Amino acid sequence: MAKDKRQLGQILLEQGKIDAVQLEEALEYKREKDVYLGKALVALELLSEEDLINAVSDQMQLPTINPTTYRIQSEALRILKEDLAKKFNALPLFQFDNSLTIAVSDPNDIDMIDEIIEATNMMEINLVLATESSIVKCIELYYSADQYAMNQIQAGGGDGAGKKSKATVVSQEITEDTEIIEAVDMLIEEAVKNGASDIHVEPREKDVRMRFRVDGVLQQYYSVPKSSLPAIVSRIKILSDLDIAEARKPQDGRFRQNLKVGRHIDLRTSTFPTPNGEKIVMRILDGQASNIPLQVMGFDESVLENWIKLIHAQNGLVLVTGPTGSGKTTSLYASLNMVNSVEVNIMTVEDPIEYPLDGITQGQVNEKAGVTFSAALRSMLRQDPDIILVGEMRDKETTELAVRAALTGHLCFSTLHTNDASSSYTRILNMGLDAYLISSTIRGILAQRLVRVLCDRCKEQYEPTEDLLDSLNIQEDEEGTFFKPIGCTHCKNTGYKGRAGVYELLIPNTEIEDMVIKMAPSHEIERVAVQQGMVTLSEAAKRHVLSGKTSYEEVMRVSLA
Repeated sequence: MAKDKRQLGQILLEQGKIDAVQLEEALEYKREKDVYLGKALVALELLSEEDLINAVSDQMQLPTINPTTYRIQSEALRILKEDLAKKFNALPLFQFDNSLTIAVSDPNDIDMIDEIIEATNMMEINLVLATESSIVKCIELYYSADQYAMNQIQAGGGDGAGKKSKATVVSQEITEDTEIIEAVDMLIEEAVKNGASDIHVEPREKDVRMRFRVDGVLQQYYSVPKSSLPAIVSRIKILSDLDIAEARKPQDGRFRQNLKVGRHIDLRTSTFPTPNGEKIVMRILDGQASNIPLQVMGFDESVLENWIKLIHAQNGLVLVTGPTGSGKTTSLYASLNMVNSVEVNIMTVEDPIEYPLDGITQGQVNEKAGVTFSAALRSMLRQDPDIILVGEMRDKETTELAVRAALTGHLCFSTLHTNDASSSYTRILNMGLDAYLISSTIRGILAQRLVRVLCDRCKEQYEPTEDLLDSLNIQEDEEGTFFKPIGCTHCKNTGYKGRAGVYELLIPNTEIEDMVIKMAPSHEIERVAVQQGMVTLSEAAKRHVLSGKTSYEEVMRVSLA
């Protein structure tokens, strides 16, 4: 390893990447947090990971690589165990004779090098440089892939001769080194392991991009050659019982996947033709999500208390509203689980059925067979239901049937796509329903969003600016602590881990019901609801920021400020 000829800070100053003030700020951070200078600069967002690695390369005279496009030997992965690779954020690349080449982001960690030398039986260690985030991602990918390949070999009872998966684990050329069945299984396993809700397989001009939606945000997983697309698409279509020969029109399917951890998940598949090939999105329907209790979903105590009263009402219409992906289905399923008992007949009509609910009769919309929301709802009303869930009120006929069901003694749950609770009245009125029917049936409207929760292991406190306080409408007498996302191996360098709900519950009183009959605008209804004690979505989001649960940037991303 080359000797350190120049200080990193001096190199960055010469390159114009930072100025003297920023360097002093980073040095202060370095002393406080006991991290090396490069880590401090990235944490303070004064320098990108790529610029840092290039500067360290200049300083240490070490080469840089992008490990996401590098061919990695399985033998190298087995020399350096996964726990040690994660401990030091060190990715083994290849072995030659008695030397092992590894990618690291901090080549100055002497303790790391000494421990790796000892763990590898005194092998010679050669270093190359890579960004910390790319190393973290590749450690997760390659060790999982290699373990999967070894399990398949062992399950076959042979030594693996003739199996392509034995040679090398390569994300960029997955069809050369892994059987296509293994490749798709590995993709799904990794998605579940990372807590993804959706898997995107996206053909581009020269390659196929794989992305996961984690905590509501799409994240790059890896890319494979364009030549891999037909095999991947065919495998997913076979699993989903779709027409392999049909590539000119969209298709929808579903299948169940058994996981290595001993449980299974359902996946809903959608294909869409593009000039570069068929794009596939697989929605992961993890049955465990249907068992989430209301108490852990992020409800404010008073909102939760009022919501529980609503869902135990004897009749009326209870609505959950919000954009796609805001957690409406999870809230409804959690609510149904709470009121579910042997004394109550609960029936649903959904499109599609997201998760199976024990003890509840669930129906699936099938428009080709004439089973629309309205047709299914008519039949359900002849099944002696106590509680009805209509997946979505899309048209006048369905909404009118739901309202009349609520008027005749049934408790009816449903969803709408509106930005807030008060807008739901306007949306239903615009469908053509009579105002007096709406005002007399709606018991409550829950509007919601999902925001990412800051990672407890790396979030950092800071002092907000006056402009930031003004944008959140925070008064001087309001107390709170502001945190910002940093990123670490625990949260995959995103700064966030998990999500929490932000809720707005409108319970109409006599004044609001009269306003609905008079067709008052939604902002007037909201004003009165706030006077009656309703906490708006923006106010609830502000409380999450003040409590340190989420960040100002996340609230802005979800458009709640």
